Amino acid sequence: MDRRYQVFISSTFRDLVEERREIMQALLEMDCLPAGMELFPASNESQWTLIQGVIDASDYYLVVLGGRYGSETEEGISYTEKEYDYAVQAGIPVMGFVPANPDSIPAGKTDKNDAAAQKLAEFQAKVQNRMTKEWSSPEDLGSKVTRGMINLIKTNPRPGWVRGTEAMTPETRAEIAELRAQIAQQEKRDVEGSIITAAEIDKAFAHGDEEIAIEVNHRGYEGYKPYYEDGNISYSWNEVVEAIGPFMLDEAPEPLIRNALESDVLRSIQESPEIWTTTWSSQTAAISDSSWGSIIVQLRALRIIQTGTKKRTVSDKAVYWKLTPAGDDYLVGLRAVSHDPDFRKASD
Repeated sequence: MDRRYQVFISSTFRDLVEERREIMQALLEMDCLPAGMELFPASNESQWTLIQGVIDASDYYLVVLGGRYGSETEEGISYTEKEYDYAVQAGIPVMGFVPANPDSIPAGKTDKNDAAAQKLAEFQAKVQNRMTKEWSSPEDLGSKVTRGMINLIKTNPRPGWVRGTEAMTPETRAEIAELRAQIAQQEKRDVEGSIITAAEIDKAFAHGDEEIAIEVNHRGYEGYKPYYEDGNISYSWNEVVEAIGPFMLDEAPEPLIRNALESDVLRSIQESPEIWTTTWSSQTAAISDSSWGSIIVQLRALRIIQTGTKKRTVSDKAVYWKLTPAGDDYLVGLRAVSHDPDFRKASD
């Protein structure tokens, strides 16, 4: 299987531009994926989380030292050394490259103060405790990177990246197909198990003309000033089912069903001026969450409704409800118009 490895390149930047170019060219010729500060400003503290993520996603880590220690963090450590320490801590295989002739580095590419030079020397000593190679020119560095990477890959195998079409073996594909079949069977069993087939409602629970007190928040306007009043309105279970049942002949989202009952409640409020304020404009009626929850629980207990079973998009978070066969029969009994045997006689 053809694998490509992501390699993080860490170094100071302005003094090693040519060297970094040679490293990237060497890695590309090996079908590796170079990653480094070209992707982000290494001196920006706010980018540290991004840098960590790129290092974590890399298979190997290369650090190149020149004549400068580099810009420092608030802790007094250079960003290059901070990256190196993180890679070591994360268990990423690392390889260091140090100058073979540090005294020959041009003055413009070296630190100008003794403190930075001392930190660079200590950092180089740290790097040389692990696998390192010396370099003398950009071209020499590119060559050393190629040979070093061949050895690093051989001695430290890593997952790498593969094409999606090559990522799965025939055995893996067969296993996935089997798992999908098992999931499909389980989903079918779940759907079948969730379907209520009882022909009658469970009359052990309150139903028919027995009533429920629904908590309502009634709102409206007089001019531009809003007003509201809270109260209870009594509904029989037959009235509840008559109001919302038709919306659940097919599966319907819960917000739509709740709005249907609230519209019916508002109509009842507007027909009761002796109890509620009916002179406001733009009136609304909102059923409390507690009352709505009680209604849903009761209708489920009566075996009038059940949750929907149709597949929907992942983004659709609504709960869907539909009538059970018993609920459908119950609604028909409430709302269907009976035949009047005397109608033909009266019209003749």
